[in-house]
Amino acid sequence: MKVLQKLALAFSLAAVSACPTQAQTAPLPDSGTYFIVSALNEEALEPGEAGVGQNVGLREFSRSGMQKWLLTRKIDAGTKKPTNRYNIRLAGESQDLNFQPHPVAGMQAIISTDKSVFVLEPGDAGFLVKSVARNGDALYALVSPPSYDEAHFGPSDGSAKFRWKFIAAN
Repeated sequence: MKVLQKLALAFSLAAVSACPTQAQTAPLPDSGTYFIVSALNEEALEPGEAGVGQNVGLREFSRSGMQKWLLTRKIDAGTKKPTNRYNIRLAGESQDLNFQPHPVAGMQAIISTDKSVFVLEPGDAGFLVKSVARNGDALYALVSPPSYDEAHFGPSDGSAKFRWKFIAAN
């Protein structure tokens, strides 16, 4: 009997050691105020001004009030548990300055009164921010020297330009 137990233990240990280890990824952010910073160039999302129709670009990460975004995490109606879906709006007193992809594909992201839903997918180098309205197209940093870098949505190629960090503002 002891021989069988030892064999079972040996097989169990062999099976566990043969399983690939799962990479540690950052937990999904809770609702709150964050800076959204590109993993590509450490620049933060920032609108031209706090108004409807403004383009959202990337600027040097300075912890400016214009770089603060309020994330509202969606709760599953059935399970009452938080999901990986969010609304994102400019932090501050105004309740209707929402981040969203431009209605025209290929254009820079904008501020709008319409709420847009985003899915966050964690990874080793940061989060993918996928637009539900754009059928999963992801937020990316479009580097365009000598002008300011821009925030666009498109199919992810897995590169760092599609990865984002959420740094708590508090």
